[in-house]
Amino acid sequence: MFADMRSAYDELSPAMRHRLEGLVGLHGRTNGPDAVKLYGEAYVRASEKERPERRHPAVRKHPVTGRPVLFVNPTHTHGFEGMAADEGLRLIEELRDHATQERFVYYHAWRVGDVLMWDEIATMHRGAGDARPEERRVMLRTIVHPF
Repeated sequence: MFADMRSAYDELSPAMRHRLEGLVGLHGRTNGPDAVKLYGEAYVRASEKERPERRHPAVRKHPVTGRPVLFVNPTHTHGFEGMAADEGLRLIEELRDHATQERFVYYHAWRVGDVLMWDEIATMHRGAGDARPEERRVMLRTIVHPF
């Protein structure tokens, strides 16, 4: 599943865009509000130790197009600098609910031989968890940096 975070930003209210201006998100490997639901508490606690926290603007400019991109992910973003934790979690969940509306999400139904490419900066993505356990999955990942 892929959410278009450019379009999600474009469709935010002017008040929300203003609220996000200059806001810096706190990102861990998997310690956002949705991570426990997806991976379990033990995994989340262990993964916090593996990767240092990162800070990213809540709205980034795409390095190639210059277009604003909503850069908040409920699996990785766990708060915002200078904001109370409970307020930050509510904002992350509100932005998640906005960005994952059907109008912004592409769901790919995989077929043998498929190749899929996406813009890592402009999309929020995750597996849909719809593969049967006995299905063989082969994934090759290539990352191309245009700059």
